[in-house]
Amino acid sequence: MLLLAVGIGCAQRPSEGDLSPTAAADPTAEPQRVPLPEIGGLDPEIQQQIRQSHRALETSMDAGTSSHEEHGRLGMQLDAFGLGDAAEVAYQNARQLAPEDFRWAYYLALLYEEQSRAEEAIEAFLAALALRPDYVAGLARLGDVYLLQGRDEEARQRFDRGLELDATCAQCLVGLGRLSLQDQEYQQAATQLEQALTLAPWAATIRYPLAQAYRALSRDTEAQAQLDARTDATRNIGLGRVIDRPGVYDPLLEELRAVAVAGKVAYEARGVMAAREGRWNEAIKQFDKMIEADPEDPVSRNLLATTLLNMGDREGAREQYEETVRLDPIHAGANIQLGIFLAEDGKEGDAIERFQQAVSSDPGSNVAHLNLAAALLRDGQASNSAEAYDALIALDPSNGPARLGRAFALIRAGRHPDARAALEDDIRAQPNEVAFRHTLARLLASSPDDSVRDGRRAFEISAELTSLVQSPQVMETTAMAAAEVGLFDDAARFQGMAIEMANQAGLAMLAAQLNAGLARYQQRQPSRQPFADDDPVFTPAPFSPQALVEERTQ
Repeated sequence: MLLLAVGIGCAQRPSEGDLSPTAAADPTAEPQRVPLPEIGGLDPEIQQQIRQSHRALETSMDAGTSSHEEHGRLGMQLDAFGLGDAAEVAYQNARQLAPEDFRWAYYLALLYEEQSRAEEAIEAFLAALALRPDYVAGLARLGDVYLLQGRDEEARQRFDRGLELDATCAQCLVGLGRLSLQDQEYQQAATQLEQALTLAPWAATIRYPLAQAYRALSRDTEAQAQLDARTDATRNIGLGRVIDRPGVYDPLLEELRAVAVAGKVAYEARGVMAAREGRWNEAIKQFDKMIEADPEDPVSRNLLATTLLNMGDREGAREQYEETVRLDPIHAGANIQLGIFLAEDGKEGDAIERFQQAVSSDPGSNVAHLNLAAALLRDGQASNSAEAYDALIALDPSNGPARLGRAFALIRAGRHPDARAALEDDIRAQPNEVAFRHTLARLLASSPDDSVRDGRRAFEISAELTSLVQSPQVMETTAMAAAEVGLFDDAARFQGMAIEMANQAGLAMLAAQLNAGLARYQQRQPSRQPFADDDPVFTPAPFSPQALVEERTQ
């Protein structure tokens, strides 16, 4: 299925010509007082460190001798422990006192990026890169921010420059690949993303856009292989938002991470970083230390569970997830993963209960809603599944899998008029989504409901789809549409092409099912079943909560 990437637009964009390394700095102004944030929830060792550093800075400020290093180092300390608001003040002071020092603008940029403050991040990155135009990590990060803002040409410039400086910048190649994909330069996108995957084979997030490029090039077998590999590589990865994202070595970021050197928070930070880099044994060592420090902390158990799962220790992971929900029964992430285990074991009823708990605990979790809806559909509760998908669509109208899942649930429930109406709405919402048009074409061509069928429109849609996607399923839909308008010889020909495609792809079971359809068309009979009862669309696999668990996230 091809899904659209949605960018976030901006109302106003500062001119790059107005930005300079000193744009936010006034050396003549007095530094602001850095507030001491609420730190009672941190480990005593960390509280002591922060208080000592803050007290030392206050003393220097009272004497009028505070330096940019004092402000900047306190900012790093606050930043490392998630105290972003106070860290921002300290970084701003450091930047004001030493506008020529690259570090403080860069750390501000990282902080703003982390807080999704895109325009401020752009300003700070530009200021930092004006001082260090050869800092590849900064170029790649700025390119990513521009890309998310829909500022494609500015993103391209940064990715190109990053690659000029470092040909191994996988993050730059991925950014360029996504831009090529948007521009429908599919061969170029495939080449760029293939290079990125070679440089960062662990980065499963590369595989989905690469599959999109292959689909557009009619390389369907390779596309499916990438999707399968992505599923295998990323299933249940849940430690950090960018755990499998291709990065670039960033010494300043590493220095910032090294600040968290004591207590349970430090164990967590080091464990998460080790997991992001695939150093699973080290991650387990750090999470074990967290549990030793506080055996009743569900966060520690959840992090350890996710790490064990990524190492292939399913039973060890299950044990730790169960400990997590023992300590925190409404822990959404652990309930989701336990639900996935139950679904994989064929215990759909128990899985549904877990997913319902996750939705109740975290109503804003897309993956919880998706898993609940999919489990209900697999369990034969098609109408309830459609309602669950509806709830997610109301929460997130851009969610393509939820919209497609709703259509399949309505079809499975025999509610074909509702399915047609839903698909029409989906196409209006996401007009370039091929899967919606394909599903609608099937429904229009072969619904047993006379009020739903429209063979002529089905044939028009399927003819358009065959120019975009070459697959046995699309060719089968074209055959259905041809039969519905009375072109049985053409229907048989299209069905034969679908059978040949299936055989070439090694899909023997699908080929056998298609042969039954061929016999029907040869007997000059139309189809009256959009999807076979055992079609995989009615048994969607569980949705893994990879990349959803962060440090200190429930």
